Amino acid sequence: MKVSVVIPTLNNENTIAIPVSSALGIADEVIVVDSFSTDNTVKIAEKEGAKVIQVRGSRLIARIEGAKSASGDYVVNLDSDMYFSENFKGFEENVIALGEITVGRGIIKKIISLDREMMHKQWKDNLHVTRGGIIPRMYDRQLLLKAYENIPSNLRENLNAFEDSIIYYEVLKIYKGNVQLILNAVYHIEDDPFFSFIKKWYRYGRNAKLLKGTEYEKIIYQRKMRPGLTTKEKVKAIIPTLIKGIPFLFGYYL
Repeated sequence: MKVSVVIPTLNNENTIAIPVSSALGIADEVIVVDSFSTDNTVKIAEKEGAKVIQVRGSRLIARIEGAKSASGDYVVNLDSDMYFSENFKGFEENVIALGEITVGRGIIKKIISLDREMMHKQWKDNLHVTRGGIIPRMYDRQLLLKAYENIPSNLRENLNAFEDSIIYYEVLKIYKGNVQLILNAVYHIEDDPFFSFIKKWYRYGRNAKLLKGTEYEKIIYQRKMRPGLTTKEKVKAIIPTLIKGIPFLFGYYL
């Protein structure tokens, strides 16, 4: 069984070395799909041993082109601020979610870490395709390519947020097997300054406007507070929900 890792990039010179070197220690190939970075992202990725292709377009286009170029039986859709842990093993299904360990520093790291801990505690509820917060990142390559074909062309060209949710949604239309979760499979770096984090979620909201009037719109409206939480956990979840949700709503409705 061969594993390919696909990582979209755009000016990620500060983080790209870690995911590439981590992935090459586990996977058979790493494909960095770069959107014509103006910094040293490509040079660093190639130095670390990744295959680099450059494409113009959205993050979703980058995912698609990476899968087309891959030769693995599985494709892992990684981000440029994620890297593998020693728990990345034991693949049993064609769709696999990778539980995330939050690393970094500062208030954002603490808030996101709390959110992920609660989410993974109730992982069965959070694997729901529209209401849940855990999105699979590892797929049988042929299954993934079929799902990509069914995404409307305007979204393929323009979607830079929630693309992983759309992929999952389309995969489950054609896949009737189980979704596996590997706990603590990857590390996710959360080092954004507070206001950068707020701006990011504002941009996510603006980008999510592309889903209005489509069948994917339910992903935005149904995914609110994490499902399956106790009353105490819901109280704890208020802060991470608000810190992401408020700037997102401003971006989405303004």
